[in-house]
Formats: sequence, C-alpha cells, structure tokens
Amino acid sequence: MKKSVTITARITPALNKRLIAYAKAARRSKSWLIEDIIGRHIEGEIEIVEKVNEGIASAERREFHTSEDVFGAIRAKSERRRRATRRKAA
Repeated sequence: MKKSVTITARITPALNKRLIAYAKAARRSKSWLIEDIIGRHIEGEIEIVEKVNEGIASAERREFHTSEDVFGAIRAKSERRRRATRRKAA
C-alpha cells in the first residue's frame, strides 16, 4: 500500500449524505472515493491548464489565426461541399 497523508475538508451535510450513499452503492470507502474523484478531477484540470498555457505561448509567438482566417476557411469548405453535392445530384 502506498503511503498516504490525511487532509481535512469541510463539506455540507447534504454532500456527506450523497457521498455515503455513493460509497455504499460502489462498495468503497469514502476515503477511496474522495481520492479517486480528486485524482480524476485534477488530471482533467491539469490538461486544461496545459492547453491554455500552450495557447498563450502560441499567441505570444504570434502563432494564431484571425477570425477572418477561420471564417474564410469555413466558407471555403462549405462551398466545396455544396459543389460536390451539386455534382453528385447532376
């Protein structure tokens, strides 16, 4: 078993009831569930922060597309699809 640390957090009685019910249904301890939930949440948050930081760094290097670039590409793609659809119908 990995070494663990104890943390303290205050939660509402309603959330505690939900956690107890979840623990019973999952046949896990509240501690196990809390560690699992926090671990998964942090992984997702880390991924978001990394992507935001990548975007900021790209913008600082002036490596980005303007809204005109993006909408122009969308319009061009839409026009190509329309033409392809017309050719298939003909």
